[in-house]
Amino acid sequence: MNWVTGVVLALLVASGVMVFVRLARGPSMLDRAVAVDALLAVVVAGLGARAAEARTPYTLPVLLVLAFLGFTGSVASARFIAVRGAEPPERPGGQEPAGAGRPGEPGGPVEPEGAERTERPKRDDGREGTGAGGEETGG
Repeated sequence: MNWVTGVVLALLVASGVMVFVRLARGPSMLDRAVAVDALLAVVVAGLGARAAEARTPYTLPVLLVLAFLGFTGSVASARFIAVRGAEPPERPGGQEPAGAGRPGEPGGPVEPEGAERTERPKRDDGREGTGAGGEETGG
């Protein structure tokens, strides 16, 4: 092993330790997901440096599989985190998103043409819906 390979591997070990610390301490799920991705990148770089030093092409399939798994894992975790913490986007000017209102109101869902709108029966207290026993109330 020459001195260049030794320096590269020492730097990769140092970066791996720092990434592992971030993985252990990371206050949020996103920090940990990024740390796992970075740790996998450090492992791939280490394997690549070792393969270059030994001049063996046999580790190339392993590197490709690890890179593919790292990419798909990052995309999957980012999508999971995005869906889990998603809030409805705010529209400029404080407008509500389309379809938020009632049918027929501005900004509400659009009814297809020719569709007949039926009114729901009122309950005893004047609200729409069904009575206490589940039966529809008239009136």
